Amino acid sequence: MKSSWKCKVIAQLEKDAEQFLNTPAININFDTYREFMRNGDRQAYEAQYFLRRKRLTTFGLLQHLYPLKKLYLDAIENEIWHVCNEFTWCLPAHLDHLFEEQDYKTYKQTNQLQYTVDLFAAETAFTLAEIIHLFGEQLDDFLVEKVKIEIDRRVFTPFLERTFHWETATHNWASVCGGSIGSAALYLLNKDRQSQIIDRVMQTMGYYLAGFEEDGACTEGYGYWKYGFGYFVYFADLLERYRNINLFEDPKIKAVALFQQKVFLAGNDVVNFSDAEPTATPTLGFTHYLHKKFPEVHLPLERVASAKIVDHCGRWAPAIRELWWYDQELKGRNWPTDSYFMEHSSIFLSRIEQYALAVKAGHNDEPHNHNDVGHFILYGRGNVFLRDLGSGQYHKDYFNDKRYQFICNSAEGHSVPVINESYQQEGKQYSGKITQVNQNNDHDDIELDLSSAYSEQLEYVRRLQWYKKDRPKLVLIDNFAFNESPTSLVESFIAEDLPFDLQDNKICLNGDEETLEILYEKDKVIPSVERKCFRNHQGEIEYYLHILCEVVGVNQNFSLRFEFNFEEGHDGAESITDEERY
Repeated sequence: MKSSWKCKVIAQLEKDAEQFLNTPAININFDTYREFMRNGDRQAYEAQYFLRRKRLTTFGLLQHLYPLKKLYLDAIENEIWHVCNEFTWCLPAHLDHLFEEQDYKTYKQTNQLQYTVDLFAAETAFTLAEIIHLFGEQLDDFLVEKVKIEIDRRVFTPFLERTFHWETATHNWASVCGGSIGSAALYLLNKDRQSQIIDRVMQTMGYYLAGFEEDGACTEGYGYWKYGFGYFVYFADLLERYRNINLFEDPKIKAVALFQQKVFLAGNDVVNFSDAEPTATPTLGFTHYLHKKFPEVHLPLERVASAKIVDHCGRWAPAIRELWWYDQELKGRNWPTDSYFMEHSSIFLSRIEQYALAVKAGHNDEPHNHNDVGHFILYGRGNVFLRDLGSGQYHKDYFNDKRYQFICNSAEGHSVPVINESYQQEGKQYSGKITQVNQNNDHDDIELDLSSAYSEQLEYVRRLQWYKKDRPKLVLIDNFAFNESPTSLVESFIAEDLPFDLQDNKICLNGDEETLEILYEKDKVIPSVERKCFRNHQGEIEYYLHILCEVVGVNQNFSLRFEFNFEEGHDGAESITDEERY
């Protein structure tokens, strides 16, 4: 008997397939291909590119579930045909124009088309290789051979003839590109050529793992953990099955596998430092697989997982493994009440049923970096009262020298002070350290040294006292000692877009079930609250509150204290209505 989650998954796949069968996909035209080069926009091209892969993956999953239905097999063949005829499998944002856009003179030197191998070219090779491995006997013979040729000339040959920047990367590019190419090679190549590729991929996986500290935390954010570590595991699983090589014996792999349970606030709300989104869904099949490798891996409730196993990019590899690896005999639980100090990565999380606090130090040159040393997140019963904006809309400028003009990436979009009208800057030299964590049943005491997070000469210690009994509260104390008195200092907090009351000595943020009272020292600061917006990862306008507390009478040595108290419901003060605020 299928579980309710599995039934929902199949129903969603059938619904999507019906729509895809009745609506042909649009082939990407030249104008859409050129869009990124002209104005930096990625959306138009990627929407069509990923739609093609959503269609292929959806039809492939249903063919796996219903092997006798010719309807899906015909649809798979048509999607494979279109993918094989794409100009490039690489996204324009990742393209090396010396290859795909080589001139005729360069082409005549080799009489060979050249290709860039990026994340999505490698993923496409893995997808097609696995699909023809599964359905090859049912697919048209010519199409199967066509797939092998395209994978060889677009991915295997470039990889064997050149080296790529991602081979020594210490982030998700290494595992996704390397793991995809290695997996495709395990399916398609003879022993000698396969060995050449596997040897290179194993080195790349070493670099990927070197990007993790011993605590296993992924500083790129949860989404990139699921993405990058996922492709590492897919490759490791195939490597163990095909070549009897066990990568899971490395103790660091277990530490990385345990990261997921250390990063959720509650339900689907997640600690979204760096380019991560504020909500996420754990992949059940993947988690079940990890749990069988490492029993300490927590099994989440099925209700926090999504029935849409085909992601926004249409990735085949994680989707098919949700069907393969899901075990309905395994029963999940709520995220456990616990505190986690990931010392090497300078991240702390405390989770108490429906409340949570997350804090980070680190430095401002992390993968998918945000300038956020000393930033924190405060969650209570369904609302992320003090939040992280997470990832913005990806654009050409998002990954060049204009990156920190995006509010979500700059220190302006994080809960860190502004000193002398200057925000934290990017660079590894701007750093902080969690110097002390004292944990007990009643409260956690976290101390951060943030003296190096700013260009000013100062000693700056941020202390967070997290009281966990009854209704939790947070006390934040910032101690500053400057070499020279600053001209200005402003405490800055990023809050959820909620109705608020600005009172004599406190600011009340009115959530769905809880009110957060922010108490400040009214003789030291002048508070203000401004509603602002940014464009989120999906390209949608999203609002938030920017709370600024301007310090009056700053001098060389002083401290500031804020209390964040959770109270049930509103406290009777007259709330600002949506109409008044908007």
